[in-house]
Amino acid sequence: MLNRTLISLVAAALIWPAASQAAGKTETIRTYSKMQTFTLTAPDGTVSHEPPAGPPAPGTVMEIDSLDYRGTFKKHEKRPSFSDYLRCTFGTDPENPDCYGYVAIDGSLLRFHGLDIVGGTGRYLGATGKTVSNKEVEGGSEFVVKIKLAR
Repeated sequence: MLNRTLISLVAAALIWPAASQAAGKTETIRTYSKMQTFTLTAPDGTVSHEPPAGPPAPGTVMEIDSLDYRGTFKKHEKRPSFSDYLRCTFGTDPENPDCYGYVAIDGSLLRFHGLDIVGGTGRYLGATGKTVSNKEVEGGSEFVVKIKLAR
């Protein structure tokens, strides 16, 4: 169950708009993501690099670094185009931690809270959007996102 939660949370951090988008235009983006590092810090300061055997205690912080590829698991680019960072803090409901994600793309940044885009810099200033689907696949995760540029 925690692995499914992790997949859902990583979805928020794995989105990028296509370089050809015009202001206000909405596009559907597909990406394949491969986790590089996983860190779980318990409230007592204990650090682990493996998912917990049971539900994480309230106050536990999870951090994930990933490399992201345009495309799908079956057909994606050979080299990653960007990278992302996800940080989640677990409360009393382990299925719904509070998560923030950051995606670095060509000198710009997208910020996420949960599955929603909440800000950005550079060409992503004022962008909005939402993850519409995500699934676990061999070696990583696939995501589909709709994003709208403000300018």
